Amino acid sequence: MAENSELKYKYRELSQEPEINISGRVDGFGICSNGICETVNVASNTIIDGPCSFENCGNLTTVNFGQNVLITANNTFIGCSSLTKLNASNGFRLFGNGTFARCGFRVLVIPKGTIFDGDYSFGECLDLISVVIEDYVVFIGNDTFKGCSKLSIVHVGSNVKFLGNGTFSGCVHLETLRLGNSVSILGKDNVAGCINITTSTHGDNLVIEDESFIKYA
Repeated sequence: MAENSELKYKYRELSQEPEINISGRVDGFGICSNGICETVNVASNTIIDGPCSFENCGNLTTVNFGQNVLITANNTFIGCSSLTKLNASNGFRLFGNGTFARCGFRVLVIPKGTIFDGDYSFGECLDLISVVIEDYVVFIGNDTFKGCSKLSIVHVGSNVKFLGNGTFSGCVHLETLRLGNSVSILGKDNVAGCINITTSTHGDNLVIEDESFIKYA
């Protein structure tokens, strides 16, 4: 198990460890690229601002995040096709683009209080079937789940805000959409191209300004 708590992570030899623990500030490029790493543990209050830190890590299956982790870099875990387990804690913030795009998730739980301020966070995760979004999550970025073509069920908690555009656009097999109380959908085209929605429910105090969503209210 490799562990390094220095300010900067630029050591590609970490990729030869099956489990990596990181903390502090991560600005390394290609830490795990083409390595044998299977698990990444990110300590609470870590900042990841190095682009493509774990891009295309084909053996990576699990990422564990502590509380208040901030990702500002782009494409941090993009293309990790074996990545199926994401364990995130409260206060998770994604400000980079394409953070988990084209990963292997089948089921996702977005923890309470997460903020998405980057674009395409889970774009084209082609095996993704189900998403549960817990309370007080805010989507500011665009195209968060764009092109997740197998996504069929989305459960949205209470006090969730969709401020960006195209959150579920192109999810052509999305059938069930359940919205909790006090959900605000203020962006555009959040379910554009979702032509198979057959079940839609919502709680009280729903606010919708997105024309693509109105017919499901």
